[in-house]
Amino acid sequence: MALNKIFVIIDPTTDLQAAFERGLDSARDTGATLHLYACTDEASGYSSREEAVTKMQPILDKLAARARKDGCQADTELEWATDWAKQAVSAAARCSASMIFKNSVDHNPVQRELRPTSDWTLLRMAPCPVLMVKNYRDWTHRRILAAINPATTEPTHIKLNHQITSLARQLANTYGSDAHFVTAFQDLNHAPDAGQIAKDSGVAPEHVHLRKGKAADVIRDVAAELQVDLIIAGTVARDGIKGRVVGNTCERLLDQTHSDLLVLN
Repeated sequence: MALNKIFVIIDPTTDLQAAFERGLDSARDTGATLHLYACTDEASGYSSREEAVTKMQPILDKLAARARKDGCQADTELEWATDWAKQAVSAAARCSASMIFKNSVDHNPVQRELRPTSDWTLLRMAPCPVLMVKNYRDWTHRRILAAINPATTEPTHIKLNHQITSLARQLANTYGSDAHFVTAFQDLNHAPDAGQIAKDSGVAPEHVHLRKGKAADVIRDVAAELQVDLIIAGTVARDGIKGRVVGNTCERLLDQTHSDLLVLN
């Protein structure tokens, strides 16, 4: 996957823009351009569109100027709307974004269950992979953990496995990272073949981690043990309860890990 344009969602409610910092680092490393996007409304602290333009646009301009000073191309976009996630999805598609970067905000389980969050909407509807940035810092360990399901027979999931594996290897090569793969399974009598996963993924067998349990719990535990900097997972857009469960797996990872989370759909 070519990383040509990074769509960075700027949070209008905070001065700490972890997604921008990570996006700027990635733009320096890959040569990608930056599209700095903010969506405001009354809930984000502005009484009108005019006030948002007056106060928020200079912030976007300052970030863009900093990126250009570092030799990166950057442009800005400011919108006024109540549903920022849907607006961001449309804007990312409009500018042909290769990847979306966004600050990750923790939610408690009650908040997740009461209603779909904006993060859930973004992860399921985005036209490209979404990187949820937990805390900006240099990636200390340079370890990537890619979550795959080799037992699946569904074409969409098989395709998603290939995409996750390919992206993990690409990022490992680009950033000099150490790639690991994790698989959760339920039946001990039909455990996945670690040797085949290692062969297909191009890693040593000790970099394949098989655990019995729920996907989110297994991924969380292995990520903590390895102290990974980035988790790569996938979600398939579905309606109804099944789609909600898929979304919950990624959202649980957001709330229960300290790693950045890259979600493909």
